[in-house]
Amino acid sequence: MVSGFVFTSCSSSAVSASSSSTTIGRAIDTGSWTFTVNIIRPQAGRTRQPNGLYTFTYTPGNLNVYLPYFGRAFGTADVVSGENPLNFISKDFEMKKEKIKNGKWRINFIPKDFHQQVQQFSFLIFENGTASLDVIMTNRSPISYNGDISAEKK
Repeated sequence: MVSGFVFTSCSSSAVSASSSSTTIGRAIDTGSWTFTVNIIRPQAGRTRQPNGLYTFTYTPGNLNVYLPYFGRAFGTADVVSGENPLNFISKDFEMKKEKIKNGKWRINFIPKDFHQQVQQFSFLIFENGTASLDVIMTNRSPISYNGDISAEKK
């Protein structure tokens, strides 16, 4: 009886992992997904847990960025206004998407509109739905995030 339970439990995990992989792959292919932050990794300082819901949402023709920033500002960075450089919506950006081995994707976004603070968002997405995001900025230190990808409902 116990061995039957263990067998059933293992087989249902395999099915759910496979369906999760298919869902993530479909979301990446169709271009409608959200990255939700679980861990914040500034270039200097300690790793942090988010104290709210922070996301990066991509839908065709639209980036909706709401990420926390911790780091150093250099030169002409707009620190006087107190605005977060990672809180904006962009409709003009370049995207490069590449499927790499072992069920991973690399996706880079380069905002082209009025958001000169960000040079590039670089995602590494795994088929199990986990992802890392590296942000390279113009006048601020880089920052990285770990989190999860979920499909956007259309």
